[in-house]
Amino acid sequence: MTTKKLGAFTKKVEELAAKGRVNIAFGLATPDKEILDCLSKMSEYADITLVGPGAIKDVKGFKLVIDENPEQKIASMLASDEVEGIIRGTIDDFKTADAYKKITGEHFDLNPGLMETPKGDQLFCGLCSNPEGWNKEERFEIAKGIAEFTKKWGVEPKIAVFTGVRHETYKRKKDIKDGVVGILNKTYEDTEWIVSELKKLGYDAKNWSIDLDLAVEDGANVIVPVNGMVGNQLFRAILLSGGRIMAAPRVVCKRPYEDNSRNEKDFSFHVKWLAAWINSKKLNNK
Repeated sequence: MTTKKLGAFTKKVEELAAKGRVNIAFGLATPDKEILDCLSKMSEYADITLVGPGAIKDVKGFKLVIDENPEQKIASMLASDEVEGIIRGTIDDFKTADAYKKITGEHFDLNPGLMETPKGDQLFCGLCSNPEGWNKEERFEIAKGIAEFTKKWGVEPKIAVFTGVRHETYKRKKDIKDGVVGILNKTYEDTEWIVSELKKLGYDAKNWSIDLDLAVEDGANVIVPVNGMVGNQLFRAILLSGGRIMAAPRVVCKRPYEDNSRNEKDFSFHVKWLAAWINSKKLNNK
């Protein structure tokens, strides 16, 4: 069985990343040889400034910005255009985002993760943070937002929306409105609504019930879990089993802001993707 690669996306990233070196900042909480070796190899794409506490003051080979509140500092560097983009890295995700929002007044929460499974299938997974997606309207907006993003980057979205119950189980128990079964039935009904709304917009979308494996085999490349808690565990399961996260853009932020998993070591594609994003913005502003 062949894997489903997002060739159009990765090809465009490679092409745009090569358009010119960019100036970015990377949040680093403590020295990590594996991460530093990776970042050193990416110097053909970016000048990388490391932002972190005193623990990183002896790191060699990079420009350093030492601050005991690195989340606030890196956010202010991005907001003031001191750098062209940031990768959150190993500093705190919520503190960094909250600091940037407070400085700029921006509000953004769309943060899809481009995942690669151990088999090599590539897909965008939304709702990867526990607080996300607990009502149908939010799940719809996230699905639509990711689909709009993938189209801009040359990928035709094929959207898989999930429920907490199998198709056949819902048919047998759909009249139950209370308790756990009632909650599971509600996820099914919400998914039917989300899929209907996406189809009205012209998107290829399907209620895949709980069948993630079958959806990916069918070519689904935008994965919409039943809520952020489920998505978070899906995200971690892919990493635990040998997969990786390739990119995690905060796509409605006005400036290029790349997030990541807190346990990552290989940031090579993150750097290339951020360089491509920055260069794309430069080219489009000409």
